[in-house]
Amino acid sequence: MSTNAHDYIIEGGEKGKSRLDTLSEVLRPYTLALLEKQGLGKGMRFLDLGCGGGNVSMMASDMVGDTGKVIAVDADANMVTLAQKDTGAHAINNVSFSVMNANDIDYSDEFEIAYSRFLLSHLRRPFEVLQKMIASVKPGGKVIVEDVHFSGHFCYPECDAFDWYVEYYTTLARNNGQDANIGPQLFSMFRKAGLGNVGIEVIQPCANSGPAKQMAYLTLERIKDNLIAQKMATADIVSQMLTELKSYTDDDQTIMSLPRIFRVWGESLG
Repeated sequence: MSTNAHDYIIEGGEKGKSRLDTLSEVLRPYTLALLEKQGLGKGMRFLDLGCGGGNVSMMASDMVGDTGKVIAVDADANMVTLAQKDTGAHAINNVSFSVMNANDIDYSDEFEIAYSRFLLSHLRRPFEVLQKMIASVKPGGKVIVEDVHFSGHFCYPECDAFDWYVEYYTTLARNNGQDANIGPQLFSMFRKAGLGNVGIEVIQPCANSGPAKQMAYLTLERIKDNLIAQKMATADIVSQMLTELKSYTDDDQTIMSLPRIFRVWGESLG
């Protein structure tokens, strides 16, 4: 999920990997259904760009089977090492990991499907990377992107800490030259890039408890140091926000969503 590891606003490491595992637990059935619908199957070559903890890579490895191949790329070497440990523990042999900035990939006519989840919103030049994804697929191959409209995040009843979290996150991304609200732009980006048969849908998991509801707290915890470093909030304010958000999250009488997720796909016209 990361681009240049130093540009990624969410801290990585083992806690970052744990956060990604929780997120992938929530999204697994949605992403699995999307990839099945778009035809990922046995013997195919699949590019997982910005693979993060490798969760989608491992899921895709089962879908493409022993005759297929998954190439997983991420800029965070530590995250890739952790993902490799997971694939090793599950004896998965058809996934190859590369440590590389998304802007530096140079694949050509190599994959049936090129995919990214929550990558373009972390890039300063997302359209350039989309073009590289298109170049990476064979004629008739597909490009699939899932990404966020972060301001579409909601909870009920109102929670000041949650509202501040959403504002802080989007501002932190903007200050870093990134767009946490890129989701609604994806359809037009795909058309502009020359993809055919472009399709779009939107999902938004919501819960009163469990992994889906935990993501806001886990994400705030992983961006807190950047908020403090950029002097967007003091350590005391962030601590107070985390306490309030944890209490809200633990209350099963409240509901909280993930950010609104746009899923867009298109075919390379070769």
